[in-house]
Amino acid sequence: MGKPVTASMRVCSKHFRKEDYCAKDIQMNRPKLKRFAVPSLNLPKRKVYLEEHRHSSLGREERYAKRQKVQELQDANIVDAPLCDGSEEAVQLTVVPTPYGDLTEEEKVAVQNLLLLSSRVAKGLVDKEVQVSSGDIIITFSSTIKEDRHLNSLTGIPSFTLLNKLALLVKKNYPDIKKHKLSIIDRIVLVFMKLKMGLKFNVLSFLFKICSASCKIIFVEYVGKLANILKSCIVWPSYEECQQNIPSCFIDFKSVRTVLDCIEIPFEKPKCLCCRIRTYSHYKGRQTLKIMTGVSPAGLITFLSKSYGGRTSDKAIFEQSHLINKLQSRQDSLMVDKGFLIDKICKDHFIKLVRPHFLSKKSSSVQKNQKKIFQFLGLEYTLSVSTKG
Repeated sequence: MGKPVTASMRVCSKHFRKEDYCAKDIQMNRPKLKRFAVPSLNLPKRKVYLEEHRHSSLGREERYAKRQKVQELQDANIVDAPLCDGSEEAVQLTVVPTPYGDLTEEEKVAVQNLLLLSSRVAKGLVDKEVQVSSGDIIITFSSTIKEDRHLNSLTGIPSFTLLNKLALLVKKNYPDIKKHKLSIIDRIVLVFMKLKMGLKFNVLSFLFKICSASCKIIFVEYVGKLANILKSCIVWPSYEECQQNIPSCFIDFKSVRTVLDCIEIPFEKPKCLCCRIRTYSHYKGRQTLKIMTGVSPAGLITFLSKSYGGRTSDKAIFEQSHLINKLQSRQDSLMVDKGFLIDKICKDHFIKLVRPHFLSKKSSSVQKNQKKIFQFLGLEYTLSVSTKG
């Protein structure tokens, strides 16, 4: 390493390879190096400079002193002169090139430094160009949706204005400092596409260019967030609001405040036997979750119950939801199907119950013939209803 070799110097065995040692013998008490073995492993950094390095450092100091001297001479030759007022004739300067061989040593050093500086500047500009052009631009799926009608077809959200407001609410209520591959708008679009069209996660992973496991995590996370934000949109309208927005098809049922129905959402069979029994639906023939919904005559969702097992009856859900307390006695009506056996409850609270007639198998053919006759005569066919309460 540049140090003078002395008799007291020792070298650690970790600096030699196995091939540098002689073959083992019975009489050898310890390993012996070959005659021309040289340390080649775990070499330290050089701390003792060689003679040539000393010469190079001295040369650098001399060149630096020469450059400083040239700079001082150039600064001394600069003379402050008044600016031209424009009245005198312009002086045209001509530059006469001087051969490189006729320059002094100081001038040659200055020329070399200028060439070196210009090459470094050009190299820096090239590197910056490469950095700018090497970035990959990722086009997200939501950015390809340009019109409101396309957004409505894919997600059910009527406009981009509503989508942006929803994204702001999510950002405000659930601040997140982590970096995500998908923006908040992309994640909201993913969730609503899954809810509206029932796309599989592998299809969503192809559209949004993420793995299907990430799609599932985003869906589970944002369904809860969006539910907490949007549940405030489910309001119970007043009687006057219902009357002002009554559609023409409900003109004979103006007193109807809401149309009740239960939806069943199927899911995988649980491992727990008790959960299987509580969630099994005889109507669907599998495990489901049951939720009662109330819709106003104008089509607005006005009520949403808690989720129950598929085995729970519509009557039990209606009783536990306490929806009857929202209705006005002797004024409001409920429209339900044959699954809601709540006649006695409504009668006790003086609530009118509207339920359409359902045909039996024997009378279905007669009803079809009547409908054909009405259509042939050009008359409007209407389904009669019965009111109880």
